[in-house]
Amino acid sequence: MSQDERPTTIGLRTGVFAATVVLPLVCLLLILGTLYVAPAAERSTIGWSSLVAIAAGLAATSIGVYGGVLVPGLLLLGVDARFAAAASLFLQLFVIPLGAGAHLRLGNVKRNIALPLIAGGVLGAFAGPFFAATLPKDASARVVAGAIVLVGVLVLLTLRWGGLGTVRPEGEIPRAKVGGIGLVAGFASGVSGAGWGPIGVKLLLLLRIEPREAIGSSLLGRVFMSASAVIAYLCSSTAFDDITPRYWLIVPLFAGSIAAMIPGVFLVSRLKRESAVVVITLLSIALALPVLIRGH
Repeated sequence: MSQDERPTTIGLRTGVFAATVVLPLVCLLLILGTLYVAPAAERSTIGWSSLVAIAAGLAATSIGVYGGVLVPGLLLLGVDARFAAAASLFLQLFVIPLGAGAHLRLGNVKRNIALPLIAGGVLGAFAGPFFAATLPKDASARVVAGAIVLVGVLVLLTLRWGGLGTVRPEGEIPRAKVGGIGLVAGFASGVSGAGWGPIGVKLLLLLRIEPREAIGSSLLGRVFMSASAVIAYLCSSTAFDDITPRYWLIVPLFAGSIAAMIPGVFLVSRLKRESAVVVITLLSIALALPVLIRGH
């Protein structure tokens, strides 16, 4: 190894150590601190929500699903559906850039995928909260869960038929279709806080886009999509009607999500294409089914 390469290697190892060891330890301290100062009645929910957030952070950068893990997990803990949706979108503004930046450095973000995805996602996500405010909570959750299950079944059937066997060349990416995917996935995420990954990434896979590029590009698009949805929630006069807030959960959800982001990036680099498709799809379906059946 040359002398010029040594500083780079040392810096890389230091960055990896900080992201995979130091950052998770700091996040653990934040969770423990919240548990210590929180009212006793909130501690059980905080503990379980932290585990849900860790799973969501890991899933976000490894298989492109964040709200699709976080929101169903919070609903199972009894958190208000609209608060879970708003919290998911708000948190994505702060936690997703870390994972998106890591994917960008690894070359997993492609401009001809990310740009049309962002354009469609911003429009769809802005419309979603206004539509959600007109629906009963159970109905909005079931609509998005049903869409997630339907798209998942289509992916599995297509995989069975061999339709995802080859990767589409980068010069043949249909940008209009990618933009449409962003519109649909952004709308679903704006309605329920989930859908960008479970619907968007799976539809990109149906276009035969390489999973790492679908995940990396969708993560970058997720930042803009969530910003659009948060602005829409703030503009909507009825979006927060009858919401039961759980403010003690915000810090643990943030810390748990951040802690698992970088390990998820390393995980996706080790998954084979077909394995990544199956994992993404089965996890999305498994998390959506309880919401589809129970409505919350």
